[in-house]
Amino acid sequence: MEFRALQPREMNAWYDHVTSVFRGSRQYFMNHWENDPWQDVEGIRVAVENGKFTSTVRVFIRQMYLNGEKVAVGGIGEVSTLPEYRRLGLATRLLQDAIRFMEEREIAISSLHGGQRIYSVEGWERIPRYFARERMPAKSDDTFHIRPIDFQSPKELEQLAALYDGYSRRFNGTFVRDHSRYWQDWVRTESPQAWVAEQDGEIKGYASIGNTEERLFVKEFVASEDMFTRARGKRIFDALIGWAITHIGRDAHEVMFPAPVADGFNAKTVEQYGSAMYRIINRSQLPEHFKSLPNLLHRQPETWDGGIASHHVFWNTDGF
Repeated sequence: MEFRALQPREMNAWYDHVTSVFRGSRQYFMNHWENDPWQDVEGIRVAVENGKFTSTVRVFIRQMYLNGEKVAVGGIGEVSTLPEYRRLGLATRLLQDAIRFMEEREIAISSLHGGQRIYSVEGWERIPRYFARERMPAKSDDTFHIRPIDFQSPKELEQLAALYDGYSRRFNGTFVRDHSRYWQDWVRTESPQAWVAEQDGEIKGYASIGNTEERLFVKEFVASEDMFTRARGKRIFDALIGWAITHIGRDAHEVMFPAPVADGFNAKTVEQYGSAMYRIINRSQLPEHFKSLPNLLHRQPETWDGGIASHHVFWNTDGF
């Protein structure tokens, strides 16, 4: 068995492999590669036997906001082993290979979304995510003009990127989006239901949603700095979500959204829902004073604390 990085000429074969293992859409994996401006073929680690991929792991190169600063992060995704090669330690070997790759690239921390024991054995720690649930009515608010995001407008995407940076850096775990192509390609593809709220011709915030019969899920929410207060933030949030509920043809809907946003809105129900996993790769690149990963991710500097119990947020638009 050979363990190494994927070679560029093998990309189509790799698409075939992950599509087969996950029994999903080939286009999904193509999007995750082609729409990623930080793509690095060296970050796709593969196990090969007799010219056939048996197992693979991909490292997504990103940056993450942590205590208001940007730190390099390696997201672990597309971990896939052929059924007949499972329980042979191939994925474990590739995760160890991925750790060495991230060490060499001076990545500070690694994140993933899953809970299998294989990750905790290799040093990833489960960090809870907290969400609010609230039944909200469809509504219109004449204060704001709400419309779809114009992903074809470089000027609008530049405005959204600035709003995103100012709002998202207030949390821990949100990804940095400092590349225009990420907005044009990745965000557009992963958040097709996204709307801005304008006031006097100025964008004051936006929201992206996912919708099922059971609930509406807020994939991300951003407000301008003058909307950071509880009352103003609640007003624009209600306007965007109320309009979204109207758009999908419901009179009311259960809405689920990240609790650090909800905390400031006095949400009726806040609960732990799922988790992410993190592993420190290069401790020297993290803040000097912290006791644990949960402490590092859930807390913020006192100036940004705002009485919020958890500051850990991951916008699902950035999922990998």
